[in-house]
Amino acid sequence: MADARGASRGHLWAAHRLVFVALVIVALVSGYVGFAVYLHGNTLFEHGPLDLLYDDLQLFVLGPFPLQQGGTGALPVALQIGRLAAPLVTVYAFVEAGRLFLAAEVQRWRTLRARGHVVVCGSGATALALTRRFGELGARVVSIHPGPVPDGSRRKFLVAGDARQPETLRSAGVHRAGALYACTDDTATNTVIALAARRMAKDKGAELAVYALATDPELCLALQARHLGQPRSAGGRFEFFNIDELAARKLFDDLPPPTAGAPHILVIGATSFGRAVVVEQARRWRAGQPDADARLTVTLVDENAAEALADITHRYSFVGDVCRLRPYDKGLATLFTVPAGGPAATMVFVCLDDEEASLRTALTVDRLWHGGPGSLVVRLERLSSLRDAFDGSAGDPLLDQVAGVLRLFGVVEAACDPRLIREDVTERLARVVHDRYRIARLRRGDSVEDNPSMVDWGRLPVTQRESCRAQAEDMGRKLRAIGCTLAPCGGPGDDHQLADDTVELLAEMEHERWLAERTDAGWRFAEQRADDRLEHPDLVAWERLSTVAKDKNRDAMRSLADIIGDAGFRIVQL
Repeated sequence: MADARGASRGHLWAAHRLVFVALVIVALVSGYVGFAVYLHGNTLFEHGPLDLLYDDLQLFVLGPFPLQQGGTGALPVALQIGRLAAPLVTVYAFVEAGRLFLAAEVQRWRTLRARGHVVVCGSGATALALTRRFGELGARVVSIHPGPVPDGSRRKFLVAGDARQPETLRSAGVHRAGALYACTDDTATNTVIALAARRMAKDKGAELAVYALATDPELCLALQARHLGQPRSAGGRFEFFNIDELAARKLFDDLPPPTAGAPHILVIGATSFGRAVVVEQARRWRAGQPDADARLTVTLVDENAAEALADITHRYSFVGDVCRLRPYDKGLATLFTVPAGGPAATMVFVCLDDEEASLRTALTVDRLWHGGPGSLVVRLERLSSLRDAFDGSAGDPLLDQVAGVLRLFGVVEAACDPRLIREDVTERLARVVHDRYRIARLRRGDSVEDNPSMVDWGRLPVTQRESCRAQAEDMGRKLRAIGCTLAPCGGPGDDHQLADDTVELLAEMEHERWLAERTDAGWRFAEQRADDRLEHPDLVAWERLSTVAKDKNRDAMRSLADIIGDAGFRIVQL
């Protein structure tokens, strides 16, 4: 509906411009011809081509000299038309200029007075995709464009300027906004924008959620580690995000879980997205498998496949624990000429940075077409609009999807999901906390019927999800208390091992946090647990806690390094 209204307004504006241009042409031509006839043979006024053109142009300001001085004879019809059409053009131009000026001022005023809106900074694909997505969700979006406003822009609220400057942020009403997304192509610029926006919001006493795009996944992880280790401060949320990592999560949210047995995935290209696919697939496989010995076979095709897989398992040790990894560096052309050495791939992900090469590979290597519907996923960015030609979303499909096997996946469009971006590092750690608890209980033989907390994250009750988030958010405080911090996995140096006395301290801190959380929520002590009455026997000080309950907290703190490692971080001693 919104697109139809926009198209209708576009057609109306085009019609207005055509009428205006036609009126200008009529005024110029009829005026020129009319003066040529009127001044023919006249000795009082010059009537050369330039003189006639000058007099013609004077019609637009009601000041042609021959008509002011009084000519001879009646005015020709062409001149009558010209002297009426030209002032109409002038009046139309003044009215339109005034309308545009007033519209710009009204827009500026409305932008300054807006509350709870979203500010998107940047002019690239990520900024455009986010603006479009928020528009579809019915949110008011103010875009900050780094240069002059592009001609024909349909963005209603648009501010031109440098988003790093306070006056530009003020013009976009950042101090009244609900969220800001810094989406330029430079991570440093996005960080500066985010800091300036937070500073402005904090000075005004406002809560502003700020999200900054980090184009390099390793830098993104490093920045997330530094932010996670900081104490939480007033002024709202602040988070870095990366397109490839978010897109991989979105991809597997939409895909069915891996089949039981011995599934085999083929990843072509050890790019940022290809690596993210391997990690996310391993994470989903582990969360859904009660059998600790079940393995997911992953074949990575790349000239540096072995090095890439070694790096992945160094950063995310669980990948090596749950996957059977097979690097292949001979190139795709020879992959199918050697003995398969295992089952055919059930899923194929073509993740090359060269989008045309990715599409060419998917469309020409028929050995990749033997999976089920949607089993051949092709990463696209600039060429993602080609999906319409295959799936027929804009009408009848133009091209065949190879019996439904082919799936073109636009990473930017998929990653620019506000829900995904809002799920920051704390949210990911909270999921890991729950997943590890669920896996441990599954392997002990627990079931959903016996333990309602055994459901997956999406079905977990809100109160329990909030409890996991609170535990994850408190990790930075605990690490600071023992003189430690976080660093991305894969860097030089050894992981810090937690001694028994340190585990004891952290376990007591975790119990105190949990006790305060439950007390604030209205829970009270009782000899027997009754969730419906908000009663729990562990709502006592650490000294009075049972040995069993203390051991649960100790076990949780012993697994702290593994939980943090699942998100790509490690504990280091300062």
